[in-house]
Amino acid sequence: MKAPRRSLENQLALLVDASTLLGSGLPIDHALPRLARLAVPELGDLCAVDLIVDDGARARIAIAHANPARESLARALHFPRAVEAATRERNAVMVPRPTATDLSEEAESGEPSPLPRLNPRSWIVAPLFGADRVYGVLTFAITESSRQYDRIDLRMAVLIAQRAALAIEAERLGREAAAARGSVEVATRARDEFLATLSHELRNPLNAVLGWARLLEQGHLSDEQARRAVAIILRNVEAQARLVDDLLDLSTVVNGRMRLHVGPVDLGDLIRGVVEAMRPATDAKQIRLTTVLESPGGPVNGDADRLQQVMWNLIANAVKFTPAAGRVEVTLRRVRSHVEIVVADTGQGIPAALLPHVFDRLRQGDSSTTRAHGGLGIGLSLVRHLVELHGGSVTAESPGKDQGATFTVRLPLLVADVPELPMVSRESPSGDGVSLAGVRVLVVDDDPAAVDLVAAILRQQGAYVTGCTSTAAALLTAPGWRPDVVVSDIEMPEEDGYTLVRKLRALPPEAGGRTPVVALTAFGRPEDRIRSLRAGFNIHMAKPVDPDELIAVVANLAGRNA
Repeated sequence: MKAPRRSLENQLALLVDASTLLGSGLPIDHALPRLARLAVPELGDLCAVDLIVDDGARARIAIAHANPARESLARALHFPRAVEAATRERNAVMVPRPTATDLSEEAESGEPSPLPRLNPRSWIVAPLFGADRVYGVLTFAITESSRQYDRIDLRMAVLIAQRAALAIEAERLGREAAAARGSVEVATRARDEFLATLSHELRNPLNAVLGWARLLEQGHLSDEQARRAVAIILRNVEAQARLVDDLLDLSTVVNGRMRLHVGPVDLGDLIRGVVEAMRPATDAKQIRLTTVLESPGGPVNGDADRLQQVMWNLIANAVKFTPAAGRVEVTLRRVRSHVEIVVADTGQGIPAALLPHVFDRLRQGDSSTTRAHGGLGIGLSLVRHLVELHGGSVTAESPGKDQGATFTVRLPLLVADVPELPMVSRESPSGDGVSLAGVRVLVVDDDPAAVDLVAAILRQQGAYVTGCTSTAAALLTAPGWRPDVVVSDIEMPEEDGYTLVRKLRALPPEAGGRTPVVALTAFGRPEDRIRSLRAGFNIHMAKPVDPDELIAVVANLAGRNA
């Protein structure tokens, strides 16, 4: 009676030692070989550990045998049928007294096996599995003695396998948590760098605008200095407007809310327009900007404004990173069923480490305070998203630092004949030649400066303008004054622009219920545009507004033509 009790005591001691080993925090690739040694000979003459690797195959990472001289032979010993059943059912398989059929099937189901030479008399295969996967198996076998496995041995093998699986899963989860922390740290660092860059890119133009505006206000500038001040202010305001537009565009694309206004687009004409617009910048740096525009055999199907944005970003990027006296070449050609646009430069190039990430959002090659070039690092990300929305692709190549870069855009060619569709125009409305003489405009904005600006723009074209700084004042003025057009902000205290347009639309037609209303607002997202139109506004315009565009819109709504 004492021998079985002593054996049970030894197995309990083995279980304690195995649990201590697996809970020690030792790396699993070190712990499992020690576990195999620990299990021999108490739980068998042989213990093997097989783990499932990335391709689904099993790799033997540990083997221990009671007879060291036979360990190399035991390394090749497998029980494929038992392993398959254990991993499939997630349940241990025990063969206490193998028959000749058992031995034959196990030997035939795998590679050439050392099983006949080792002559196992009993074996257990216990799966190592976690919450959502099987990690491998533990194999125990008796090859040297005459003992056979029983249910106590089976339970002990299962307990040890469970503890080993918990250790494997804990290490996997630890690695995943560390990787997640690393990703969060990278994302946090990228966010912080982006916010710092955004602050820099916003403050620099604001500094120029504020400084020159103060000098203009003081009235001490000469006429030439005043003209230069105005030009600087306009240039910096336009730069800020482009920056805000890029941010909104990126948000719209990333959130899947970008909508394309699709039609046939002549890429040659589009590229020529962008190149001509870039001439002042290239001339200032003495950069040679050339084009090779082959006939692609037809237009592409796309949104002309968005494709123009793609070309502008790519060419402007090439010019920015090309030193004085460098070259930028834009090529348009047809390659089978698609069109390729290649923008190549002789600039500073792209480091190999950055090249795979050049289209990532908010990624910059240099975010230090000594960087030579401004920008938020979102232009190329926008390019990729916009091109992909058109069913195309964009790639970047560079031999390395100071060896230039090449960006290639591929777009599907519009093969079908669609003569009934006009070419999409990229021209903005113009207020040139438009008279607003006699047109009555009510301007509503809680910012008096904004009211004064809009009034000044419209009065220059002959309009009669009345300004109000609240919805309540506008609702008192409109029925009696009967404006031809209302231009209103949306965000205002107490009652906003949505309230204004809703109450105007509730008036009878003879009291102004059908008066055209323009939303002139800092809310420029597509969903803001949709909401304003649904609320009853006739048109949505985002601040800062181009004066010519505002004049053209008011003239159109008032029934005036150029």
